[in-house]
Amino acid sequence: MPFIQCDLEVGLSDDEKAALVKKMTEVTHKAIGSAYGHINVVLREHPANNIGEAGEAGRALISKRNAKKSPQSGQRKVA
Repeated sequence: MPFIQCDLEVGLSDDEKAALVKKMTEVTHKAIGSAYGHINVVLREHPANNIGEAGEAGRALISKRNAKKSPQSGQRKVA
């Protein structure tokens, strides 16, 4: 019974989280053959300043991406 923990920056939408869990489950199933019902995925969200990547803390990649999508950033959302 695989138990997968994924630590990531706060900021994904519920739909993005659901897609991530689904993809992680599919990859695990294909890789080791576990039944879908036996694969557990836990997403643990952290503030950007608590995450380091490539030797640099606080890169805020999800936050920056979300800022680009936001109408407050001067860009329109496309429906």
